[in-house]
Amino acid sequence: MDARAIADRLLDMDPDPIPKFVLLKEFKGASPGSAEHQNAYDRVCGHPFVKRLEDSQNGKGFWPSFHGETESAIRRLLSYGLEKNHICLKRASEYTIRLLHNEEVSDRSEKQDNIRWWPEMFLPLVCAATLSLTDGGNGNLAPHRKRWAAFAENAFAAGGYDREGDGRAQNEYFGFKTKCVIPPFNYYNLLLLAPRGGESYISDDTDQALIDYCLNEADGLGYVYNKTPGALVKIGAQNRDSRDFCHWIRALSIVSQFRGWAKYERKYADWIWDQRNADGLWEFPKKFDHFALSNSWRGRNGAIDSTIFMLRFLLKKQAY
Repeated sequence: MDARAIADRLLDMDPDPIPKFVLLKEFKGASPGSAEHQNAYDRVCGHPFVKRLEDSQNGKGFWPSFHGETESAIRRLLSYGLEKNHICLKRASEYTIRLLHNEEVSDRSEKQDNIRWWPEMFLPLVCAATLSLTDGGNGNLAPHRKRWAAFAENAFAAGGYDREGDGRAQNEYFGFKTKCVIPPFNYYNLLLLAPRGGESYISDDTDQALIDYCLNEADGLGYVYNKTPGALVKIGAQNRDSRDFCHWIRALSIVSQFRGWAKYERKYADWIWDQRNADGLWEFPKKFDHFALSNSWRGRNGAIDSTIFMLRFLLKKQAY
């Protein structure tokens, strides 16, 4: 059974407004100008899940704290299928751009070995990566993509990852010493450097070396998954938490945006297809809020949400 046929089955199960819209938009190709698409989108925009986030967004356009809550809110809104011109995402993008231009002061700061690390090195990367999700073609992203692409090229110049060389290059560029190297396989770097619209920001050799390292050598992807992503994970036995599986798939979905994923795609796709239940769908044993689309997890909804999550990965629909 192919993904389109599975999407048809889910629609036959009478899904709630958000998963129904996602299925129509991402898997059935409903035209944005059609009444079907617009009516479904209007129901999502008025849904309590969306309204709750809209009401809790502050006057500046973010959810405190920016590094954490705002990032999570944006991922949720995107998972609901909202367009970048939705008021919440538009206001979040505008605030993020102001942060990038130092027109706003960050609402938090983390202590590291150098006081300059947070404002000059880490926060701009977080802001750029966040903006790449809400407005990937924004011109403000170009210098940040160029900067971190150069670090990646340098770090993988010899094939494998050179952490010491990466650290030296970063210290020299930013003009201060820090032991807190931000590697190319950090979550924010992966978001920022992933090819977009046919445009690649790193060379083919670096792209492949980065993905090889992510899957085979990295002991995790920072802020996403704390194990080696290349190791296969089962969906989880009945009544057991599927949190590890969900984090693993999220990590793979981010890695899969790069060209180097083609070398590994069949292996992981075959494994994922084999994780379906007797009904030919995927179903997490327990609700995992990060990926919840339906009004509740009762009855058919768990299988609907779980299956949409898996289809998005297999078809490389979303990565955040």
